[in-house]
Amino acid sequence: MKFLKYLMITTCILPFLSRAETLEEGIEILNQGQFKKAREIFKPLAEHGDANAAYWLAYTQFKTAETLYVGSNLLKAAEGGNPWAMATLAGTHMPKVTTSYCNYLGWPCDEKWVDKAIEGWERLAEEGDGKAMYALLYHDPSWWQYIPFYRDYRYEKLASKLYKNKGYTFFYDKNFWSSLNRRTRIDYLEKMAKNGDGIAMYKLYYIFKDDDLEKALYWLDRGVRERKYYALGVKGTIGIPDSKMSSKGHNIKETSKRAYFYCYASQVLYRGITECHVGTFFDSNLLRENDSYEYFDKVGGAK
Repeated sequence: MKFLKYLMITTCILPFLSRAETLEEGIEILNQGQFKKAREIFKPLAEHGDANAAYWLAYTQFKTAETLYVGSNLLKAAEGGNPWAMATLAGTHMPKVTTSYCNYLGWPCDEKWVDKAIEGWERLAEEGDGKAMYALLYHDPSWWQYIPFYRDYRYEKLASKLYKNKGYTFFYDKNFWSSLNRRTRIDYLEKMAKNGDGIAMYKLYYIFKDDDLEKALYWLDRGVRERKYYALGVKGTIGIPDSKMSSKGHNIKETSKRAYFYCYASQVLYRGITECHVGTFFDSNLLRENDSYEYFDKVGGAK
């Protein structure tokens, strides 16, 4: 009898555990840029009433040009209690939101979602959700956030709590940081980068690039070695040299060839998030004798 009772409980619980694991797996795949594959994971979960899956399904549908279904899934997610879906459906009524797709994509947007989104984030923040904590700081600022210097002090004090609860966007967002609390932000971004956070590596590059180029290039190179999308994207934009070459005093010019290599690497690794067209990086000259193109490196000459 005890075994039968255990079997019944397990049968009831396992599907929910499986769905939670699969949702996490879908988000992991989504973060790799595989939108179509992630969409197929979220879809059955959303159909079974998972509000968070419905939100991510709407996101992947938007990224894969299935905009016809986005509005209904956002509404499903919002009605199921997802505050980020609510904030999206609030459109430009949401504080700090200046642009929205609501007006021309026909989503069921409404001002009523503003208060509901904030209430949802407040509940999650009380439960220790760092992403919700950040959302409240951004969309529903407290009185002290309008007081210069004091707000910098408070942000610095909040940093440990946000980091502990994975509110990493707080550290990505430069609007919460000044010269007064810059060191705190850097310390946490470096912790995140050492744990493999590619966005943190990218942010550190831009923080250091004007006053400590060697350190900036260190974090950018680390991102490239670990195949992080944003690091590859920066290299693919300007083709800058790596830190070893820089530290040895090499005066390496920024070449189209180098930039194209990193851009193409990010395209291959991240399934087409980046589109790298040869014409963007090279000048071309049509060879009339065989109607083909000869491409020229902008620094090194014909290749």
